[in-house]
Amino acid sequence: MTLAFFSTWIIESLTGIFLIDLAITFFGSADPFSLATASQLVTISSIVAVFSGSIIGLLSIRFSHKKLLLIGVLCITSGTFGCFLAPNFLFMQIFYPIEGIGTVIVGAMTFTLVGEFLELKKRPRATGWIIAGGPLAGLAASLVISLFFADTGNWRSFLLWFALPISLLAFVFAYLGVPSYLSKPQVLANRKSYSSSFKQVFLKKSPFGCLVGTLVRQAGFMWGIVFSVAFFRQVFSLSLAQGALIALGSTALFALGSIVGGQLVDKIGRKRLLVATLLVSSPSLILIAFVPTLSIALVLSFLGVFIYSMGFPGSTNLTLEQVPEARGTMMSINGIFITLGGGVGAVLGGITLVLFGYTGVILTFASLSLLAAAIFFFLTDDPCVK
Repeated sequence: MTLAFFSTWIIESLTGIFLIDLAITFFGSADPFSLATASQLVTISSIVAVFSGSIIGLLSIRFSHKKLLLIGVLCITSGTFGCFLAPNFLFMQIFYPIEGIGTVIVGAMTFTLVGEFLELKKRPRATGWIIAGGPLAGLAASLVISLFFADTGNWRSFLLWFALPISLLAFVFAYLGVPSYLSKPQVLANRKSYSSSFKQVFLKKSPFGCLVGTLVRQAGFMWGIVFSVAFFRQVFSLSLAQGALIALGSTALFALGSIVGGQLVDKIGRKRLLVATLLVSSPSLILIAFVPTLSIALVLSFLGVFIYSMGFPGSTNLTLEQVPEARGTMMSINGIFITLGGGVGAVLGGITLVLFGYTGVILTFASLSLLAAAIFFFLTDDPCVK
């Protein structure tokens, strides 16, 4: 399941490390408008994922979560291959969202399966390692880019020789490694069971608070996914290879932070850990906008990434335990809100980049993190804290 989650992050390099090169490929320029337009692939993917996530939320009540996981990995494979073949930006707008659909499915079913197969005390550590699979994918992608594709900026070769094989391996490992049985027998789903599952997710304050908080938090997370490498490359005049090395360091710290956070969940609490990491990491992002030297900006960026990432296991486990009897639906809807958050973040980032430059982008994303902290603090409850 870690490898499946690993595969969902690789194509993010297109709208991260390769954002400038992607804009040049399809628009012949790396001006702010072209960069903002290229970054909207994330927004389009988010819109499509909303509809697919709703369907998965329904299907998860009735069908095998392992089968849905495998379908998600196949979507990632087909979307990646389609992006590799895309002759123009229109085709990118078609195939990039297919990969996004797979990401929503894999994310939802991975953590649902954790809830089914592992006892409560083991879930935080497991989710910490699985979440670490995402930044580890970014780490591997950054390393591969810096070694083999930095001089050419050839994002198509990156997809063909790295992203596509990883997604195929993820399918094989998920097929062979994930048990096919369920910890509890599935009941025959009917209209009442569908309605009950969605009501528990949307009509209770704490589960709905988790969803809204997740959306806002993910919107803030788009700074690191889409804009941070471009910021360092353009503001400090760095090459693609240097940008890849920055991404390499960030993703290594993100993976480490996720693992450390998984160890701290039971000691600190799901909600407390999440809120604390959001509050502590935001000031370091704000300071980056006003620091004139590369070294200090990098230290602040890396520190913020590490602290921010420690909150991910807390967020996932807080959401996972909200509606135990409808985990598949809860995590599917949560996947929708994660994807929506990514789209909102990409839109806000693109608009503020054009209107106010990178200072406006940084302040916008820091504000989103602080808003997410307030939402989780006031609107959610940790069901595992008596």
